[in-house]
Parts: sequence; C-alpha cells; structure tokens
Amino acid sequence: MSESKHLPYEINPKKDRNHYYETLWKEVALDLLQKHEPDVSELTLLDYGCGRGETMDLAARRGMKCVGTDLDPHCVELAEKFGEAKVLDVEDPVGQFGENSFDVVVCFHVLEHVPRPLETLIQLRKIARKYVIVAVPNLSRSRDFIRRRNWDIPVNEGHLQSWDHSHWRNMAENHAGLEVLEWGFDATVVLPISNIILKIFGQRAAIRLETGLFRRLWPYGSISVISLMRERKDASQDAEDPS
Repeated sequence: MSESKHLPYEINPKKDRNHYYETLWKEVALDLLQKHEPDVSELTLLDYGCGRGETMDLAARRGMKCVGTDLDPHCVELAEKFGEAKVLDVEDPVGQFGENSFDVVVCFHVLEHVPRPLETLIQLRKIARKYVIVAVPNLSRSRDFIRRRNWDIPVNEGHLQSWDHSHWRNMAENHAGLEVLEWGFDATVVLPISNIILKIFGQRAAIRLETGLFRRLWPYGSISVISLMRERKDASQDAEDPS
C-alpha cells in the first residue's frame, strides 16, 4: 500500500491556485464567524490540526488570541511563528485543553483524515464555548463528465471519508450535538471549463471565474463544505459520545 501524501510544508498561492484556495477557505470561514460575532478581538481560538499555522496568522490579524495544535511536530514548529502551538494529544484532546476552554474551535480539512470523525467532532464541541467551524472537502464538487473511463481510480489517498452538505448536517446535528448556523462557500471548479480558462487565460482568470460566477451559480458544488456551528441546546454529551 502506498503512503499518503503529507501536507506540504510550504505553499505558493501566487503560482498554484490550489494553494490559493487553501488560504481562501480559511478566510471564508473566519468571515463567517465575524458575520455572527462582529467583534472577535476578545475571542480565543483553537486551531485543531493547525498545519503550517496560516489560520492562526489570519485570526490573530483580526485580534483573536490563538493556539494551534497538530500531530506533526514540524508543523507545530512552523505554526509557532504565529503564536502558541502544541503537539496534539489525539487520544484525549478534551483532557489536554479542557472543556469550554476556547470560544472558537476551528478544524480545516482535517476530519477527512481521521479514523473516527464523529468522535473528533464531539470532542471539538466539548472544547468550544461558542462556535465550532469546520471545513472538509465537498463530495458533491463538480465532476468532469467528459471523461469516459478511470472513474474508479483512487483519489485523495490520505482521505478516509467525505461528505456533502446534507450528510455533513446529518452527522453534525443528529449525532454530534451541534447545529449548523450557516454555510460558507469558497470556490466552485467546473471541469473541464475551469481547466480551459486556466490554460488559455491563466490562474487569475480561473480564480475570478471560480470565486465569482461559478460560485454564485453552484455554491453547493464548492471545493469545501464550510460550516459555522454551535452546540445544540438539547445536546446530551454522554448519550451522543461514541467513545
């Protein structure tokens, strides 16, 4: 079995639009938070799976007090440029950080990699005082319907599961004790049109189209399922926790 690709330790958003979108979904999620909490300057934030630390940087620029955590010690070192960062105790993150210890817990493009995403989502809910914000790859993002074969080849070999918006809502609201307050949408890639625009007119034109017209026409086909959530008032932590 081949090893899955690791998160790159460096990205270049100016040259690679996929790298550009790695920053975009973080910005969209934080904009969504600020829509519901206009003054975020006093909020604390835990970035669960902080990677290189870009979310910590973006949140700190908005005045938030940030802590990052990741399994990879090198990612923790990279994230320390933007604030406090710790190696994650994946077996007991609630014990590591404490219940209701951060106003906001964010987790961007991480849950698709973990073997028990529901358990992890419940743990995030327990750590958060106010909001949980999650972004995961969108299973319903547009497909290339011109392609006639190789539909069943493995993709995203580091991913263990995936969701569309309806299945994410089901897991979050019916099983994890959360309620989805609002969705965020990053960019909608429409193949093969996006690749044709990219080849002929370049990256800037493709980004304008995918974050403009395509996103307006097909928001639920966007790259990420981005959800701003809070704990349901009737959530029963003991009954819902599968551990």
